[in-house]
Amino acid sequence: MKVKKEMLDLLSLLKVFDANFVSDADCEQLQGLDVNSPSGVASAVRALLLPEFHTYTKNAQDRQKNLLSMFLADPYEKFDALFEGVELVFDDEITDRRAFMAALLAEIEGE
Repeated sequence: MKVKKEMLDLLSLLKVFDANFVSDADCEQLQGLDVNSPSGVASAVRALLLPEFHTYTKNAQDRQKNLLSMFLADPYEKFDALFEGVELVFDDEITDRRAFMAALLAEIEGE
């Protein structure tokens, strides 16, 4: 159960893309992005996640990065439990959730 709870801690990384939280103006910034390509994910992260991520404490940022790295280290992790908790506003469905989360991590680590 602890693993599932930790997975749900990552929801804060996706809530900025959730239909229940995103504004119409923010939604427009995501239109046309190919969220199944690393560059599309990077654009989405820079537009909406990084401004929010920068408000987190350094400890919270590090915890999110470490937690995501831990889940990505498991080759069998598909992030189903995480994505079931959000209704994403992207034009297309994310076909490879692992690749999406890996690109998201690369962007927040490299910012």
